[in-house]
Amino acid sequence: MVDPTAAEGSIAELTARSRSVALVGWCSFLAASVATMFCFAFLDPLAVHDCEVPDWWSTRLHVYGVGFFFFWFVAVVAAGLAVYMSRTERLAERTR
Repeated sequence: MVDPTAAEGSIAELTARSRSVALVGWCSFLAASVATMFCFAFLDPLAVHDCEVPDWWSTRLHVYGVGFFFFWFVAVVAAGLAVYMSRTERLAERTR
């Protein structure tokens, strides 16, 4: 049987890269969730269905899913660039 108190002290801290990945992933997920809510609060996918649309646009759920992943991709790129620029700024300050 494993002693739970022995495992408490052996929890490893996350590295800076792991924290950055977690920060980018979580912040971009939240941003994509809010963007999806706002976008589809004003845009009904089936109301636009009269135009020429792809086959995957057959149900609202498909459009919501694709929209969410699009917003998540955009947010990951934005958050990743922000983390990258803040890190390179710190590295540039260290070398001066």
